[in-house]
Amino acid sequence: MKKFLGTERYSPYIKKSLDTANIKSSLYVSSVVMVLELGMIIMTFIRQLNESTKRSFDWVLTHVSCYLALLAVAILLFFYSVRHLKKPSSRRFRWELIRYLFSFIAIVFGIFISFLDYGKGEQFVTLVTMTILIFCFIVWRPVFSILFLSISYALFFLLCEFVKPTTYATQVNLAIVFIVILMSAINSFHQTLKEVKKDEKLEHAQSILLKIAISDEVTGIANMNYFRSQALDLIHDKRSDPREYIFLFLDIENFKALNEKYGFWEGNRFLKNIADIVDGVFKDSIVAHFSNDNFVILAKSDSVGNRLDIIRKKMAEMKYDVRLELKVGAYRPENRDCLPLVACDHARYACYTIKKHFNRNYCEYDDSMASNFRKKQYIINNIDEAVDKGYIKVYYQPVINAKNGKLCGVEALSRWDDPSLGFLAPSDFIQILEEYHQIYKLDMYVVEKVCEMLVQARKNNYPLLPVSLNFSRIDFDSINLAEAVEKCLLKYGIEKKCIHIEITESTLSENDGNLKSALSKFRSFGYTLWLDDFGSGYSGLNVLKEYDFDVMKIDMKFLENFSENPKSRRILSNVITLAKELGMTTLTEGVETQEAYDFLKKAGCEQVQGFLFGKPMPDSEFYSMISDGTYQIDESVAV
Repeated sequence: MKKFLGTERYSPYIKKSLDTANIKSSLYVSSVVMVLELGMIIMTFIRQLNESTKRSFDWVLTHVSCYLALLAVAILLFFYSVRHLKKPSSRRFRWELIRYLFSFIAIVFGIFISFLDYGKGEQFVTLVTMTILIFCFIVWRPVFSILFLSISYALFFLLCEFVKPTTYATQVNLAIVFIVILMSAINSFHQTLKEVKKDEKLEHAQSILLKIAISDEVTGIANMNYFRSQALDLIHDKRSDPREYIFLFLDIENFKALNEKYGFWEGNRFLKNIADIVDGVFKDSIVAHFSNDNFVILAKSDSVGNRLDIIRKKMAEMKYDVRLELKVGAYRPENRDCLPLVACDHARYACYTIKKHFNRNYCEYDDSMASNFRKKQYIINNIDEAVDKGYIKVYYQPVINAKNGKLCGVEALSRWDDPSLGFLAPSDFIQILEEYHQIYKLDMYVVEKVCEMLVQARKNNYPLLPVSLNFSRIDFDSINLAEAVEKCLLKYGIEKKCIHIEITESTLSENDGNLKSALSKFRSFGYTLWLDDFGSGYSGLNVLKEYDFDVMKIDMKFLENFSENPKSRRILSNVITLAKELGMTTLTEGVETQEAYDFLKKAGCEQVQGFLFGKPMPDSEFYSMISDGTYQIDESVAV
């Protein structure tokens, strides 16, 4: 019943929409009434000029007064409807009051004029006209339509009865008109309400889609799509000077540790809090969540340092048992041609240059970085071509049996001989490819080339030595690495014992279930697993506890200042002993002196590698040195 009568509560959107509909209807109705009343006034005076249609002075005065009264409130309603349409939030009460006044005078006008006409034996057309205009065009809640229409027609009926008893036909006609207008008024309300509710649902859906399109799901602030759009508009705005602005890239250092210690949900809550802090401190700027623990800002360059200090202070006040640092990279646009995407990349590059520097937390992109950045972009853009056209070369570094000094294997290493940049060392491109998750292209290319080399060596009756292959942690995230390597070996008919799988210690963590699963698959396929660069990170002992490896490659850093630092000898001896107790073979990298070699051999290290025995070289040079006797083959490992 409440729904039918329109007495239920409506949302602000529905109220506003009904209000807007009534403003427009009031404009229409008041316009029609103004035209009608002006026409009636003019016709009245014209008829007075003709003797046959001339009316008494009292009649003219009565009717013209009614016409003028209705015309006056119609003009007033029109004027305030126009003003209210321009500014709906202001003068609402005054407009509502005038609308009710207009409706009241229009109904009274209709009753009075129709009553006068009835007395002369005419129909109640004026009342019908006024009630249609008021109740069928202006939207009233049904309860008001029922109440006001009932009072209006009842009052008219009583007036008519008082003057002259109504006929049965008049009563029926009056009742039918009342019912039809009432039904039309109620139907008009519900139709309008239905459309408004439909529009509300559509607008709500659009607002959700818009929020999804421009905001980040985790933090609630803008996403990168919205940031790029807004930043581009600001930089291209001729009223602003792009040189007054600065792009900032924020990196929350050690967030991974917080996530691992407190869990995923707490990590997300932390990011939400940081986003609110950053958005609040840079409230007059464009702020967005870049990815993971990174944020980007486009702000006026003045007082940036003070604002960043406020964020750092608020971060320090958070009660987490993890040391968190805020690293910031910055880029200043030089002109309007600056693209936000490129600017963010520049700022991010500047930030990453200080990630390992504990005493630096802010860095701006400069000319030297620009040169490195162009090189970086070149590498990312040309890795596919380098692979397709063979610019990537595979070099082989000998691995020596420490006991007999004979060749017992090789390590495959990549070099990039680019036609534009020239010869690139691994340090020039490995980390970049890892950062952009393109390293799998290089590593799988090396697997392919090693297999081709082994096939060719077999055709030439060269001894087949096991080749160790280095893989990045990113490889395991990018592809199904175990399956890919297995497929390549099957393609070339290479035996498993010809290939050793090397994983760098620094890429391992205790709770990495995906990596553990992948390494287990390698082992189930029959591959030997090597732990590369042991001692280069800070979690070596935990790695030994959590993972099973066949060979431990001891990092070359242990041999730095070997002669001057006696601690190196003790550490190396204990590491070799520990490996043996865990059932692992040891190989030490970076052996460059006879002294180091003699010590390692005495300490029980089984294999050695370094410039003392040979630098990385092409396979042709390597097999040439085998042929001329430079290297003697350890027959125990030859395939």
